[in-house]
Amino acid sequence: MKESWKQMMFEPTDRYCWTLLSIVASFCETGSLGAQDSSTRPVSDLSAFVFVQGGDLPIMVSAPHGGKVGVPGVTERTGAGLATGPSGFFTGRDTGTEELAHAVSDAIKKRFGKSPFVVISKVHRKFMDPNRPADIAFEDPKMQPVYDHYHDSLSKYCREVTDRFQVGVLIDLHGQGSRADTVFRGTKNGLTVTHLRETFGEAAHHGSQSLFGLLSTRGWTVHPSPLDEKEQSGFTGGFIVQSYGSHKSLPIDAMQLEFGAEYRVASRRAKTAEDLADALADYAGQYLQIKAPPVSKTTATKSKSTANPPIILQFRTVDH
Repeated sequence: MKESWKQMMFEPTDRYCWTLLSIVASFCETGSLGAQDSSTRPVSDLSAFVFVQGGDLPIMVSAPHGGKVGVPGVTERTGAGLATGPSGFFTGRDTGTEELAHAVSDAIKKRFGKSPFVVISKVHRKFMDPNRPADIAFEDPKMQPVYDHYHDSLSKYCREVTDRFQVGVLIDLHGQGSRADTVFRGTKNGLTVTHLRETFGEAAHHGSQSLFGLLSTRGWTVHPSPLDEKEQSGFTGGFIVQSYGSHKSLPIDAMQLEFGAEYRVASRRAKTAEDLADALADYAGQYLQIKAPPVSKTTATKSKSTANPPIILQFRTVDH
């Protein structure tokens, strides 16, 4: 209709005159010189910005900070007036965590024979941060549907896991730049795993058969150490685990894993995912009432032979 209006009002014969008049018409319609572009169109292809995968296990994997995708026409976050730091404004990527989340999903499927539920942000954190409340997660309203899709998917999967299995675990993957060789646990010092602790006792949270205890026996350097000490300030668990943990209405125990660079680097990623899937198999047998198939001798021998491959740090990170 706008083009018809232009043609009725202006019928120039000279192409240069037409160009000039088109610019003027565009200014009248949009308030700026130049034609309308993608900045005026809503973000509608949600699959381009959030990866979601339904599953058949009481295990969910979330990764909010590893995305690299830019969003044309969407204003980058500036954080004006916001506090900075682990729970405030930050736009740096948790490098390698998007790829690690996919590797973990694949490793879980290989170990269990079934897939976990998965929600991964593809969007660069400078446009949106799913691990923050909506009022500080984005600044351009065009990102609202993307943010909602991430959290609607997590919420849906938490309800589905509860309906199908009556219990579940949410693993929220992050990266930190404080200690390259360490993985930090974040449960708000046990709050987000309230169901686990009340059902199986405190040892299920910080004993040798807890998830982090099982990871420790696989050669991981974990924190806190000992596991019954306080979690590291800044890594105690963010918005996602606080929103979906079992201290809320559903029996979903939520844990934030803050990976050092050595666990996320490309040369180590597959081993990290394999170790985590194997530890989850032991965890699930004790606390999720499901049994993973036994590991074959061939697989076990291969795993031992590839344990602790050489670490080649390919990036430097200051992730939060």
